[in-house]
Amino acid sequence: MFLKVSAASTVTLEDAHNFRAFKVVVATADAELETARSALANVATLPDRGTAWVSEQALRAWPGYATDAAWQSSLTAMIEKARPHGWIDDDRKAIKAHIEWRE
Repeated sequence: MFLKVSAASTVTLEDAHNFRAFKVVVATADAELETARSALANVATLPDRGTAWVSEQALRAWPGYATDAAWQSSLTAMIEKARPHGWIDDDRKAIKAHIEWRE
C-alpha cells in the first residue's frame, strides 16, 4: 500500500490491500519538502526527503477502511512483521515508510 500526494497536494491511499509494501509517493519529483509535509500534516511526519513516519491512527481511521475488520487485522499483521526491523515507532505510534518523488 502507499500514500500518494498528488500535484494538487491531496492525499489518497492506493493499493490498500497490498500489505507487503509500504511507502509514500509524492507525484511531482520537484515538489518542495514543505509542500509534502503540509499535505501530509494529519497523516505523517517527514523528517527528511527520504523518510516518512505514518500515523497508525490515521491509517486505521482512513475512510472506507475504518470499519473493515479484515483490513484492520491485516494492518496489524503488517505492523507486527515490520516491528523487528525497526520500522515501528511505538512512542509516536507510527510506521516508517520511504518516500518516492516522481513525475
